[in-house]
Amino acid sequence: MATASQRKRAEYPGLAAALRVARRQQGMISVAQARDAGLTRGQIEQLIRTNAWIRPFNGTYFVPDVPGADPLLGRLRAALHRRPDAIVCGLSAARLYGLGALPPCTPTEPVRLLVAPTSSRPRSAGLVLHAGTVPEDEVRPIRGLPATSLPRTLADLVLAWERPEAVALLDAALHGRRLLNLDDIRTELFGRRGAASRYRWLLQVDGRAESPLESWVRLVLADAGIPPEELQYPICDGSGTFVARVDMAWVSRRVCLEADGAAFHGTPVLDPKPLHHDRERQNRLQGLRWRLVRVTWKDVLTRPTYIVETVVNALRQI
Repeated sequence: MATASQRKRAEYPGLAAALRVARRQQGMISVAQARDAGLTRGQIEQLIRTNAWIRPFNGTYFVPDVPGADPLLGRLRAALHRRPDAIVCGLSAARLYGLGALPPCTPTEPVRLLVAPTSSRPRSAGLVLHAGTVPEDEVRPIRGLPATSLPRTLADLVLAWERPEAVALLDAALHGRRLLNLDDIRTELFGRRGAASRYRWLLQVDGRAESPLESWVRLVLADAGIPPEELQYPICDGSGTFVARVDMAWVSRRVCLEADGAAFHGTPVLDPKPLHHDRERQNRLQGLRWRLVRVTWKDVLTRPTYIVETVVNALRQI
């Protein structure tokens, strides 16, 4: 049942027209558009106070309950409203592309826009403006918004991020067939500050990785001088029957490694079938004289030496 405040808002002249505008713009509406629709300044402020509307940036609003509202697109449209020449870049562009291996999005994550070096850059909460230019052929319309091209976006993040995050990002782009190779990334990095070290990172990228955790574990092991001999390696029994495909393998020593992401193994198991399958699979591998090492995000982030020591011990066994 509608509350008294909701019933009162429904009586605002112009609200229906304003909501139609917001619906066409993924939930975003500007002050001018709201006023043109017939809402008064006081009515708009009441919508803000009751959280029916949100003010992401000065001069703009986001209507979360309107059909078709999209928090990402709505915020980006709001950020671009007074900067029609700006281009969505960096992590904001990566989210537009729907890239894998990105950090979780939080409500406080700033929108990142690329603006001309001569543009004014007043400070605004929730907005980061980067001064620079890109050729026209490096700008793409993505979901109706101007954004840096995919190679440029990836190169920007590779330059801005640490090695594990950057390698995992490119691993995911190759694995998801967003890139066929890294040639365009090398071109985008050429001549930019910090590119020399990033070229070395590109040598460690491998699109066979199926998760960011696998990418991070692979780097830990490579840094320790024990890179896996194979990735996504299929193991069969003596009759040639498939038993398991493991994340990493040292085939010459019959050692394999599985990276258990928190999304599955770190949450309570409501359905026992996957857990039973894991145990049966592990038992079959042991029956074939394979030594299995299992690692988690906690191991990577808090005790990477444990991963190295465990793999080394497994490799030493005869």
